[in-house]
Amino acid sequence: MTPEGLPITEYLPEDHVGRETYGLVKDPTPDKGRPLRDKAEECERERRERGT
Repeated sequence: MTPEGLPITEYLPEDHVGRETYGLVKDPTPDKGRPLRDKAEECERERRERGT
């Protein structure tokens, strides 16, 4: 979340519903690290395969 309360969407796939809803919201603290940042594409693919 950003200080304004928006979800960080920078690491989501472009066609992800969160990105479509909120647009591109940059990570205000990229040096802080996001544990799943590098797995966003893989997680989205798995979500789609599950059908949710």
